[in-house]
Amino acid sequence: MKNQMKLSALTMAITMAALTSSTLQAAEQTAGKAEADKEMEKIAVTGSRIKRADFEGVAPVTVITADDIANSGLSSIAEVLQSSVANNGGSLNGESDGFTDSASSVNLRGMGANRTLVLINGRRQASFPSAAGGTSNFVDVSDIPTAAVDRIEILTGGASAIYGSDAVGGVVNIILKKQYDGAKVEAKYSDTTQGGGEQFDLSYLQGINTENSQTLIMLEYKQVGAIQTYQRDDLYNPAYYEDGDTRWGAGPFGDASASSWASWVQDYSKVYTDDKYSPLNKSQCTDLFGDKGIYTPVGKYDCYYDKYADRGLQSEYDRINLVVNSTYDLNDDWQLYGMLNASYKESTKYKDEKGFGTYIYEDEVTGAISYEKADFEDYNKFQMRRRMEEFPGTRTYDTQNTKASLAFGANGMIGDYELDLSWSSSYNKYEKQNHHMVSADALLGMVTFDPNDTDASKWYPNNTLTSEQAEALMGDSTKDSDSSMHQFQAVFTGDLMELDAGTVGFATTAEWARESYEDTLDETTMSGGFIGMGGTGGKGDRDRVAVAGELQIPLLANMTGVKSLDLSAALRYDQYLDDSDVGGATTPQVGLTYRPIDEMMLRANWGKSFRAPDMHRLYAGQTRGYSSIDIPHPTDPNDIYEDDYVSYNSGNLNLKEEEGEYWNLGLVANITDNADLTIDWWNIELEGAVKTISSYDVVNNPSYDKTGQYNDCTEMSEVGYLNEFDDDGIENIKCMRKGPINSAYEASEGIDASFNYQFPETAAGEFKLKLATSYLLKKEYQEKLGDVIEEQTETDYFPKWKGNASLSWNYEDFRATITYYYTGEAVGTDLFEYTDANGDDIESIETDTLDAYQTINITISYSAPWEGKFTAGVKNLTDEMPPLYDARNDKHNDWPFYEDDNSSYSSKGRSLFLGYSQKF
Repeated sequence: MKNQMKLSALTMAITMAALTSSTLQAAEQTAGKAEADKEMEKIAVTGSRIKRADFEGVAPVTVITADDIANSGLSSIAEVLQSSVANNGGSLNGESDGFTDSASSVNLRGMGANRTLVLINGRRQASFPSAAGGTSNFVDVSDIPTAAVDRIEILTGGASAIYGSDAVGGVVNIILKKQYDGAKVEAKYSDTTQGGGEQFDLSYLQGINTENSQTLIMLEYKQVGAIQTYQRDDLYNPAYYEDGDTRWGAGPFGDASASSWASWVQDYSKVYTDDKYSPLNKSQCTDLFGDKGIYTPVGKYDCYYDKYADRGLQSEYDRINLVVNSTYDLNDDWQLYGMLNASYKESTKYKDEKGFGTYIYEDEVTGAISYEKADFEDYNKFQMRRRMEEFPGTRTYDTQNTKASLAFGANGMIGDYELDLSWSSSYNKYEKQNHHMVSADALLGMVTFDPNDTDASKWYPNNTLTSEQAEALMGDSTKDSDSSMHQFQAVFTGDLMELDAGTVGFATTAEWARESYEDTLDETTMSGGFIGMGGTGGKGDRDRVAVAGELQIPLLANMTGVKSLDLSAALRYDQYLDDSDVGGATTPQVGLTYRPIDEMMLRANWGKSFRAPDMHRLYAGQTRGYSSIDIPHPTDPNDIYEDDYVSYNSGNLNLKEEEGEYWNLGLVANITDNADLTIDWWNIELEGAVKTISSYDVVNNPSYDKTGQYNDCTEMSEVGYLNEFDDDGIENIKCMRKGPINSAYEASEGIDASFNYQFPETAAGEFKLKLATSYLLKKEYQEKLGDVIEEQTETDYFPKWKGNASLSWNYEDFRATITYYYTGEAVGTDLFEYTDANGDDIESIETDTLDAYQTINITISYSAPWEGKFTAGVKNLTDEMPPLYDARNDKHNDWPFYEDDNSSYSSKGRSLFLGYSQKF
């Protein structure tokens, strides 16, 4: 059993990375005829339950080994995954989503992070309990300890016939180390040259091996420092400048305006003031806001606020991980195994001080005030905006994330067949505190719009808050979320029969799973009690049962022109037991591999995929909040109107499953003993993709205007908005209801290629070259049937090209690797504003092109005679910053001033690192 069931992790990783190239061939040649005649050991590779001797199958699988990770210069597993050529489009990098601070995701083929299946040791994990963007569930990859990873297998393309739901864009299988001889301590320190982002890693690895058992224990601690905008001159760069008048600007182009939400009051009826607007004077501006106060009286509000300096580009966090992986051989045929993977992380994201704006109405008779004008028959209208600089302490968003996953099972032989029985459970808890929120009730209790009010308990917005008033106004918006996944799985595999061309292999799978989540906000946030703060909570669970079968059939072998021709087929049925309309789904997959000669393989693969709707999109509860949207001014086309409205969000139990289809055509070739090549052409199409459309998409589509059909959005059960006229006679949005819908169509198509070359050994050492690239032929999206199909590589900044290359050198105890990462130009469409050659002011939707983004990492190591290892290097050698928008693009001065949805871009800049490890 020991010889049958175990394979050297290093041998498998190297062989898979080399695509059965020179390393394996040389080993076979030197092993002699007796060894060559032995039956090759079969292993399971991501994308199939059938164990096989050949590492390449009908679906392309990329393998990233522990050595690859160590030599890449990348600082986390999340960075490794996001640098993969298959990762495209928007994915979370720990900073870009207010609902999921500190979490990271991977987005294979640009089909969405929620459509990429992430496994650890081949098993599903609990989704992150707080949905990305308040809508989409995903698996967080930010907390996986680098020291515990043996390899990562990335299967690109659909795989629902093997794994079920979620495997639409592909599968990421993170395989942790199973054994280690002795012990190892490793420390690593890195720091950026621009400031901030300091990082320290410390890990301990211990192997405990007996005659019948192998146990690995790994502890890892990671500490990462924050990066704030003021620490990046290329992005901050504040200065006063002359433009006929003295103005202030920040950002790469120096024209990102300060916030008008400093302090001002608008008395529409001039009840208490002679002028409608009451801005601060220069002295008041400085007294209230210090160096954050920007006084430029040429503007409408005179006193402005620098909102950029304190904003966090990278959160600071502390994380600790524990991994225990163990196997025990009961006898020569049966083995028990178990794994515990746990982590705890505390994260802090820095924010600019809270600013808010609101309308307040005063009863003309009683003087009572309210946010709702409908509360009074006759009223006076006021508007205020205020930055709460008097709130004590720094404004932050703090999170605590606890994860634990446990898997155990038994694997053994029943006659000539192998049976694997396993149970796995994973749990994820996420807590968040958004500090420095403003209590709506407390504000009504103390605000006055009379600057001469002598009541000490009252506060005029242009005056300084007392410490007691600040404490009364300030509150914390909190989130307490958890999710879990429990799964039982039985896999029965083996050889079914012998044919002339070889052995028919089979695998059958039976699964039961239960997933649940609860996303809870505090009552004040849920009821809209914090000004400008909303959120979406929810709760739900569902069970799933599934059966699947897979066959590997050799059709032809050892004929003229045919070394081998194999057919693979899989069929899976999933039944969802919940309150939705999903029900059951059947997904087939068929593939062919053809080898005209040993050194070349052609492959073709076709199948269907599906995805059950995100739990949060089904079960999200109704949430009321306040939102705003910038739209062209209804009466002045040269002005932008900031429209405030009440927003409602909720889930949709009527959602259907997303149904997809995919295919792949590929070539795998060992060109020489030292060189191998892969080329794959792939396509993924998805019908009924679930999406929560943006506020802009709702407003810009007339079919969502429900004015006249309902009196209020609380009466609506569909996506839409209602308009009303304000006191100035301007028609604006009264309220909007948003929620998930099944959109019509989404698709992605491209070509991948890889090339590896082992140079002949020289006196200067050994050299190895690796190249990988992906070209996106199309990325299409259609919201509704009948709508124009949008090509997102032309509208949404999807880069068509992505690639990486590495050159490694080995000489005795020294090793060096230089790695190059490339993200190609990205094209999108946005509103452009500029003055043309004729002096005319132009506003139009035009195309913008972001420059290619390229970084170089260098890693150097020396292995000392006492089993110590020194490592040093530089990440982002040339200190590249993300590409910028065109200066005419309306987005060019929006923080953080680059396309932060693309996780390939980083504002960290250059960093230097130094490490040491010691084996015992």
